[in-house]
Amino acid sequence: MEFVLQMDSVSVQIKHLSLKPYIDVLCYPSSNEIIAEKRIAELNMLGVSNVIFEGKTQIGKLGILGKGCVSLVIKAEVSGKKYALKIRRLDANRSSMLNEADLHRSANKVGVGPSLYSFSDNFILMDIVEGEGLNEWIRKLKGPGSTSNLRNVIADLLTQTFTLDQAGLDHGELSNLEKHVFFGDHIDIIDFETASRNRRVSNLTSAVQNIFIGGPRSKKVRKILRLNNINSIIDSTRKYKFERDSVHFEDLLKVLNIKK
Repeated sequence: MEFVLQMDSVSVQIKHLSLKPYIDVLCYPSSNEIIAEKRIAELNMLGVSNVIFEGKTQIGKLGILGKGCVSLVIKAEVSGKKYALKIRRLDANRSSMLNEADLHRSANKVGVGPSLYSFSDNFILMDIVEGEGLNEWIRKLKGPGSTSNLRNVIADLLTQTFTLDQAGLDHGELSNLEKHVFFGDHIDIIDFETASRNRRVSNLTSAVQNIFIGGPRSKKVRKILRLNNINSIIDSTRKYKFERDSVHFEDLLKVLNIKK
């Protein structure tokens, strides 16, 4: 799911969301006036006054911030402040957003993910993430300071994934960093809709696999950080996989030339 902002936008009071074309987003993928009115009441309870349609993802002629298998993301306004609003799709494979909100809140407790503001059965309000996908940021990386910048950003991300591992919370989608890790002023891991506390955690190992071993920018990353032995990365990652503790995490950072 992409979170991408653009300049053109349409602000709509929530009382109008039962009208075309806004209902097509509120009740995606099939418009339903009865459900729309119930959802408007739900938004009122959350304190949402307006929603803002903008973004490169399109539903009809309306721009939105993101679209996934479970939800759509648009911008919403509460007491004059703008938030990202996740809207449960009518065809989602779950009956509410409550479990995702609970997992998102658990991530926030250990300092990971955009801050959760409020939630209900069909909506999650959270801080807006602005920036670009990590792989796209790496693609553009060049010039003086590239090595230091890359090292600091990756160190931040890997620390966050290690923190999730220690908390026993598996994100579930970090093999695809382009859609789930964004870099603006800082690194943000987003989208906890497939997260779980009930499976073996693989946050750090998934991130390392994408960044250093088999991801679209892994060759560039290894070149910048002067990592010539990919087998040592694989071996150290494997050791961490079976002993997910701080000692093996620190050893992995050294092998990745991240540890200063």
